[in-house]
Amino acid sequence: HPCLALGSYFSVDTIIMRVTLSCLLLSAFAVASMAFAPTTSKQTVVSLQMGYVPDGMTPEQWKRHQEEEKKKMARKNFAALGPQSFKSRSLQSFQTDLEKGKADHLLPVMFAKDRVKKGEIKETDVPYMQRGGNWDDSDVKGAKKKAWNQIDKKHESMKGNKKSIDWTGRQARSGGPTSAMQSSEKKPATKKLFGMF
Repeated sequence: HPCLALGSYFSVDTIIMRVTLSCLLLSAFAVASMAFAPTTSKQTVVSLQMGYVPDGMTPEQWKRHQEEEKKKMARKNFAALGPQSFKSRSLQSFQTDLEKGKADHLLPVMFAKDRVKKGEIKETDVPYMQRGGNWDDSDVKGAKKKAWNQIDKKHESMKGNKKSIDWTGRQARSGGPTSAMQSSEKKPATKKLFGMF
């Protein structure tokens, strides 16, 4: 009979079990949804207005020191035309003198400072790049200065002019085309009928 079936469906044990199961499921969903919900608690953020100041200096002294350093760095032209620790010559000039026999390849000297102090070698025997000097030995007292050729003089005169040597290839060009490909940029005649005529 259908009423008997409904009676077992609505028995006290079944109802308690279903209510308990429903409560457990609802609480599980609530906990899971809370994990993805934004937090509403107010957090106070304390920002510290501090910076680095070396020991023994006041913040004003440190700021003044930083400004002085910034001014010094602004005046420097770091490697705009090559290394600044030694005075070099252009590669073209070196190769020209090398071909004429006026220059040699400079190889590093082992223990150069010690050997110069002992008198085993002269300071001019140490390559200028290693000693931090000039290619023409003008930095060594009493040394005979090497002669400059026309390429050296031209290279030295260009050092103050930033636009004279285009190291990056980004400066504006003047004159004719720079390559044969640019000079021969003509459109080929259009051919018809499969390129035969």
